[in-house]
Amino acid sequence: MNKFEEEYISANGIEHFLLHYPKSNGTPVLLYLHGGPGMFESLFAYKLDEAWGDMFTQVHWDQRGAGKTLRRNGKSGIPETIEQMLDDLHSITKHLQHKYKTDKIVILGHSWGSILGSLYALKHPENISAYIGSGQVVSIAENERIGFRNTLKSATKAKNRKHIKELEKMGDYPPDDPESFLKLLPKIRKIQEAYDNGAVSGSGLGEMLKIIRHSPSFRWSDISGFMKMARVNHPLHLQMLSFDLGGFPPRYEIPVHYILGEADNITPAPLVKDYFDKIAAPDKTITVIPQAGHNLMYERPDEFTNALRSVRETL
Repeated sequence: MNKFEEEYISANGIEHFLLHYPKSNGTPVLLYLHGGPGMFESLFAYKLDEAWGDMFTQVHWDQRGAGKTLRRNGKSGIPETIEQMLDDLHSITKHLQHKYKTDKIVILGHSWGSILGSLYALKHPENISAYIGSGQVVSIAENERIGFRNTLKSATKAKNRKHIKELEKMGDYPPDDPESFLKLLPKIRKIQEAYDNGAVSGSGLGEMLKIIRHSPSFRWSDISGFMKMARVNHPLHLQMLSFDLGGFPPRYEIPVHYILGEADNITPAPLVKDYFDKIAAPDKTITVIPQAGHNLMYERPDEFTNALRSVRETL
């Protein structure tokens, strides 16, 4: 296992946890923005470092309301707004620029992290050499609408009467009321996992625990972070339900690269492709990995690594 470093840094009134896998001088710094909100992925970082850590100095940040950052700060570390999270991200970025003596970093946003990453790339291109989106969010409502239809098709093809019945009971999904939306979300995610190839989300709690227990930064107290993430991030969930990247001019001053899963029912690739076609950027690429779902970097590590290596060669 490669050498790693843990640290807490003070930013915007709380202490933030960072996990580093530093490489030789000159290796681009990549900040990985995890999903959720609250689904910290630092405990899976060693798997990603094994797959493609030679290309980057990889940094994982447990965001406000997630993982070790939540545990360290308690109630004072509960997030309130997306804008607050962007302020946190700006502070983390400036810290990494100083720590590694670099003018710019690469940002990779996964799922919810792709919301933060995209908005930050649009707002602060001066700090970023490239933005990489995976499980890229475009419109939450449209993502859910398309994903719901795809899941119903999969359940029908599988002749799973239980799933078909549960999905049909949801009616016109997603509902307009945010609270109703959030109540239905765990139910549809559970069904979607049955048709997802996800090595993290689709293999059950036992397999997930097996993976994170081998993490060099794992502590048993980290389990509480997973248990609390939905509750403490409720304000962010309510805000993100209305998020639509299409509401911002698609003009990026930096290269944009998307790596998508063809079978992703949470952030469906066709919707992302439509938005990608509208992007104006110095350089842009899109890679769609066949049969991969939402957590494609874990499901198809070799294919994801190859796609990432192509991006790395452009930096």
